Amino acid sequence: MDRRWNRFLRATAVAGLAGISIVLLFPGSAPLIWLGVLGIPANSPLSPILPTAFEPLIMEAAKHASAVAVTVVASAVYLYTEYLNWHLYAWVLSWQRFQVLQDRRWVKWGVSHFTRSPFTTVVVFAFTPIPFWIARCLAILHRYPIQRFMLATLVGRLPRFFLYAWFGAAIQAPTAVLVGIIFGTALLVIGSRLARHRPVLAETVLDQG
Repeated sequence: MDRRWNRFLRATAVAGLAGISIVLLFPGSAPLIWLGVLGIPANSPLSPILPTAFEPLIMEAAKHASAVAVTVVASAVYLYTEYLNWHLYAWVLSWQRFQVLQDRRWVKWGVSHFTRSPFTTVVVFAFTPIPFWIARCLAILHRYPIQRFMLATLVGRLPRFFLYAWFGAAIQAPTAVLVGIIFGTALLVIGSRLARHRPVLAETVLDQG
C-alpha cells in the first residue's frame, strides 16, 4: 500500500485520542464522538461482518444530538472512510489478475453506462440502498477524478444521512432495538456465509488477497 494509508491510519489514531479529550472537556459531545469513531469500521470493507451498521448508529446518535450535527459528523466520517476505500479498491483492481475483468462484457457495459452521466450515477448510488461499491469500482475503472467522485458522494449521502437522523430523533427507537439490529445484521451475514461454507470475508475487497 502507498504512504497515504500510513498517513490516514495515523490520522485515525490521532482523531481517536482527540475525541477522548473533547469528550472530557465537553461531555455533551459524546454521542457525536462515538458516532465518528464507530463510523470508521461501519464504512470499511469489513462492515458487513462487524456489529457497526451505520444507519442504526446515526438513528441512535440523533436521539442525543441535533439531526443537523449528526448529519455533518456522519458525512465527514463517511467521506474520510470513502477516500480510504477508493485507494484500497484502486490498489486491488490494479492487480494483474483483476485487470482482466475490464475485458468482461458486463464490466464494459457498466463502464459504458457510467460514462454517460458519472456524477449523477454516483449521486444515485450514494442516496439509494444500491451497494455503493459498484459505483466506486465503475468510477475507478473509468478513471473518474476522485474530487468529483467525493463531491457526488457527498451530494447523495447528505440527504440520506439527514433522513435517518431525522427519523431517529422522531421515533426515538429504544436503544436495545437498534443494538439488536446492529448485531443481528452482522450475525445474519456471518451465519449465512458459514452455512453455505463460504469465507466470512466473501465479497469484500479484503478477500481477494
